[in-house]
Amino acid sequence: MSSERIAQLEQALLAVIAAAGKMGICSDELCAQAVGGLMSDHYWSWANAQHAQGAADEIDNALNMLVRRSMAQVKAPDAELGSGVSSSQASN
Repeated sequence: MSSERIAQLEQALLAVIAAAGKMGICSDELCAQAVGGLMSDHYWSWANAQHAQGAADEIDNALNMLVRRSMAQVKAPDAELGSGVSSSQASN
């Protein structure tokens, strides 16, 4: 598989997980259901057991990547003020 195709599939997976979160669907629960479906041979007949563990790992990696990115975007109150003054001190 080409590296371009892999990048497209990774981006697609991240987009689906992010869209679910935007729609109010718990990303953790969504991914847990997907992994559970992959790991149960009889749950989804189209799932290939040979690739199930790798696919489950990719889902976990994608979810962790989105969580890390979300946490990196969250700014601490002190950083937002830019002066080293805590938010409680700034309101006084």
